[in-house]
Amino acid sequence: MNISEDELEQRLRAMFADERLDLPPPPDAGSVIVTGARRRRRRRHTVQAVAGVAAGVVAIAGGLTIFRLHTEDGTAVMSADGSVISVKPPENLTPGRQPEPSTPGPTSTQDIQVSPPPPASTSKPGRPRPSEQPSTLPRVTDGPLLASDGFGRLKLGMSEAEVAAQAVTLSETQAGAACSVYTVEGSGVPASATVVISKAVGLTVVTPAQVAHTAEGIGGGSTKEDILAAYPAAKEESGGVAAPTGAAAEYHFRLGGTGVVETSLMSLNQDCAG
Repeated sequence: MNISEDELEQRLRAMFADERLDLPPPPDAGSVIVTGARRRRRRRHTVQAVAGVAAGVVAIAGGLTIFRLHTEDGTAVMSADGSVISVKPPENLTPGRQPEPSTPGPTSTQDIQVSPPPPASTSKPGRPRPSEQPSTLPRVTDGPLLASDGFGRLKLGMSEAEVAAQAVTLSETQAGAACSVYTVEGSGVPASATVVISKAVGLTVVTPAQVAHTAEGIGGGSTKEDILAAYPAAKEESGGVAAPTGAAAEYHFRLGGTGVVETSLMSLNQDCAG
């Protein structure tokens, strides 16, 4: 029996339209569906929670069995499934020091920047301030000049007769067996002075009556520091300072409350008391 397509379509439509084929849902179908959905949701949440706890336990246990730290030489050893991998710490990681960040090198010629050299300084060094200038020793020029070899026309080593021939007058104040003390005055000396003359070696000591000054500017009022600065080889003695002058004589500066109060010239080659 041959049926055309149109007739087949009409029969199928009539069959599907038959009310006898309808299956009405039961009265409690909605509540059954909601209850089943809630049951499936609770099962899924329970399975996920159990799976998460199990995964955490496995990860902790695996971590404890996989990693071992060797602190003797700073090497970290990781072993898993029988395999061992040694990892050395960075060389720049030292105890108490943070690792230095590595600086990436230039990747191309465009990354390299060359800084220009600093400009040459053209400024000239400033002149020292007045306070930085070397201090100048105050020079004393008051009073007669007591030279390093004598006083006026009198020179160390002259005999009594030679001293008397220098236009001076000798007044004996103290006579001794070896040496005599005289007061000299006259045009042959800048000022009156006391001299000591040895019968063996001649004139040995000259002490002007006024506070004399030396060629180095030491005289009345000069301090001990001034003397030591002018004569580096000077040495302190009782009541003053002795300063060598040349190879055959020395100055003796007697100090008082205002500085030098008396200056004498003394020969090193003598047999008289100082």
